[in-house]
Amino acid sequence: MSNPCLDAVIDELRQAGVPHRIEPGGRHVHIRRGKNFGRLHIVAATPSDWRAPLNERSQIRRELASAGFIGDREDPMPEHPVPVQLVAGEPVCFSYDLAETFGKAHKDMLRSIDRVREECGPEFDQRNFAPIEYHDAKSRKHRAYRMSRNGFSLVVMGFTGAAATAWKVKYIAAFDALAEQLQRLSAPMQDLSAIRSEFDALVALVGDVEAKIGNRQVVAPYVHARQHARQVARREARRA
Repeated sequence: MSNPCLDAVIDELRQAGVPHRIEPGGRHVHIRRGKNFGRLHIVAATPSDWRAPLNERSQIRRELASAGFIGDREDPMPEHPVPVQLVAGEPVCFSYDLAETFGKAHKDMLRSIDRVREECGPEFDQRNFAPIEYHDAKSRKHRAYRMSRNGFSLVVMGFTGAAATAWKVKYIAAFDALAEQLQRLSAPMQDLSAIRSEFDALVALVGDVEAKIGNRQVVAPYVHARQHARQVARREARRA
């Protein structure tokens, strides 16, 4: 079975021209590299989620840069759907996803969000930041945040660098796409509501006319007279 984490590491080693060998075993795969294969890099035999290969690629690049095999460079933006999703009908993102995609530790991302919440005021804070909890692979509980588009924008405003800018653009596009999708889905419901409202108003009008006249037999002449009046009005408009 393919292992995207292993593939990412091997791809980086091959591009850098670094000799390596793979030593599979158990829940992890050992990758020996460098002179006499003295350096060890370990990856999980089964990736935890879609972010795992991105993390492995970044990690091996840091190791190769530290060893002098490659120069320091920004990680390219991965071609993967941006983790923006709908919650209660609103597009949102999560602090742990931001930490992964922007290459930051989650604890540092939480500190950035905490600082923004302290400075933005209670009204903005309440509308755009929702404290939540999640469980890691070992079932340990951690705090996190769910953020609206405005909350996201305020938090990442100070993130710099080519990769950060690329991620900002991708996130904004994802928020826009979800908002557009919601608007398309809600349009038929809005049209239907308008039709129902007009129909209810017409039914109420007919009921009022019948109640005032008190004789249903008079309704037909009333409708005929109204139609005649409209025809006369149209003829007069044409003459004018």
